Amino acid sequence: MSKNDNSYDMVNPDHYKSFSVETIDMMVSIWGVESVATHCEITAFKYKMRAGDKPGSIVSTDLDKARWYLNKSNELRGEIQNK
Repeated sequence: MSKNDNSYDMVNPDHYKSFSVETIDMMVSIWGVESVATHCEITAFKYKMRAGDKPGSIVSTDLDKARWYLNKSNELRGEIQNK
């Protein structure tokens, strides 16, 4: 599967999942839930602010990435509240 293949997930691609634990889960193990939730919010902001500005980027893909990071932040913050 290549990056030009329609089935390639541009938002959460397989190379983020090439280890036994997904990269973002490793980040939680290293830096903690709160730090990674904040990272996700900052990253979402970054994707929204530059949506479509990078050469070859598609606005909808950047906004999908921003949404993914916001959803992940909400999921992580939900874990904090449920403890």
